[in-house]
Amino acid sequence: MAKKKNNSRDEMAPHEMGAANGTDASFTPDVTGTATRSAANVATMRALATLIVLVLLVIAFFLGRASVGNGADHAGAGKTGATSSDAKTGGSKQLAAFVAETGLAPGQDFALPLSEENGRKALKQTQKDLDAPTRTLGKDSAPVTLTVMSDFSCPMCTRWEQQTLPALEELAAAGDVKLQWVNLVIFAEQYRSDIAAHGAIAAGKQGKLWEFVHAAYGAAGEGNHAEYTKESVTEMAKAAGVPDIEKFKTDLTSDETEKQMQDESRSARRLGINGTPFFIVGDSVISGAYPTEYFANTIKYQKYLATH
Repeated sequence: MAKKKNNSRDEMAPHEMGAANGTDASFTPDVTGTATRSAANVATMRALATLIVLVLLVIAFFLGRASVGNGADHAGAGKTGATSSDAKTGGSKQLAAFVAETGLAPGQDFALPLSEENGRKALKQTQKDLDAPTRTLGKDSAPVTLTVMSDFSCPMCTRWEQQTLPALEELAAAGDVKLQWVNLVIFAEQYRSDIAAHGAIAAGKQGKLWEFVHAAYGAAGEGNHAEYTKESVTEMAKAAGVPDIEKFKTDLTSDETEKQMQDESRSARRLGINGTPFFIVGDSVISGAYPTEYFANTIKYQKYLATH
């Protein structure tokens, strides 16, 4: 007799396997309900996608407007920049005419004006504030003003004074430029250049500023950081021909002289100038002891701009 097959376990197997897989093998899918839910989900997703597209379109619209606005701003800035550039060189036509007439190379043979209008205004205001007979040399009618910012213990200042200043004094005498002297004191603690600056101011009160400048730098020696005392500065005043030495001694140590020196140094530092020698030539600047020809050519170009 054949052994009877036990189907009870075989019938239960799928349920056990289903249970083992975490599903109910007796569960019969509701195809109709699933289809209904699927249709609803699709509709929801489509609506959500449409909403996202609309939001992106709105964002793109406003970004586009901002981009156009920025473009207009940049266009305006470019126009202003072009105007500043023209002002910087005195206009491209003036620059081209000057170069054609002189054969000089811009930037290499002479300094160009500052490009920023605010910078040029600051230079002119500084020169205006410093315009006093006690510190200037030349005619008020001169077309160009050259401001010298210097320290009496600065070796490069000594070189410039000895090699270049005499030629510029000749241009001042000819009416081409007016010179201004500004004490930008840097070596007060190390070499007491502040005493020499006091001496320059005291000499200027008696009309002997530039003579004192020559006497001080002449005694400094090229390449040296000159050191100063009240006694040595007084001897320089005598060499410069200051007529009233007793008055000079009084002015040398007065609070008024100290204040003027501090004001002069601050006027330079407000422009961001912290090194010497430094020069303002009209609305251009020169930093360092450039050759005499560079200064003469820069004055020539500034004069050309002022008269054309």
